[in-house]
Amino acid sequence: MAVVSTTKRRRLCPEERRREILDAACRLVLKDGISTLTMDKIACEAVASKALLYSYFPNLSGLLQEVYNRELRKLQSQHLEALNTPHGFEDMVKLTAKINRENQNERQVLIKRLEADSKVKSAMTKADRRVRSDVVNFLSGEITDNYDIPKDIAAKAIRLALQYDEKEPLHDAKKDLQQDEVWGAMMVGAMQELEKRFGKKRKRA
Repeated sequence: MAVVSTTKRRRLCPEERRREILDAACRLVLKDGISTLTMDKIACEAVASKALLYSYFPNLSGLLQEVYNRELRKLQSQHLEALNTPHGFEDMVKLTAKINRENQNERQVLIKRLEADSKVKSAMTKADRRVRSDVVNFLSGEITDNYDIPKDIAAKAIRLALQYDEKEPLHDAKKDLQQDEVWGAMMVGAMQELEKRFGKKRKRA
C-alpha cells in the first residue's frame, strides 16, 4: 500500500525540490537504513508525489547514489577550501584532519547504510578513491616542497596520518615493511615534537 502524505505541498523551483527530496532520503537513511526504504516513503517525507520523484531520479538506487554524491561534493568543497587557503604546511594538515574528523560520525553512519545497495557501494568506492587520491597527491607535493622526503614516502605518511588504509590487492612484504618503518618514524618524530611543545623537563637522577 502506498504511503500518502497529508501535508500540503509547497511550490518550489526544480533545484529546491531536488534538494528537499535528497534531504528527505538522507534523513530516512540515517533513521532507519535502506532495507525498508521505498520511493513512497521518501515521497511522503519530502511532501511530494512518487511520480515527481521519478521525474528527478530513475529509481531508488539512482536516488541513493545522488545522496552519496552530494555528501561527497560537500566534502570535496571543504577540502578544496582548506588546500587553497593561504597558510603554513602544519596548519593545512591540521585543517585537513579536522575536516575528516568532523565528517566522520554522521557521514560514517550514512555511508555504512548506503553501502547496503551494491550499485551505490560500487559508485562510492570509485568516488572515495578519487577524493583520497587528490588529497594525498596535493599534501605529498607540499611535503616534498617543504622537506627533503621522497614523494612516495610522503604519500604513505599522509595515508597513515589520515587513516586512508587503502589495501594492496596482493600482499607485499617489502611494502608492508616500508609502511611499518614510515609509521615508526612518524611516531618518533611526533613524540619528539610533542615533548618539545608540551613536555616538562624531567629531573635527571
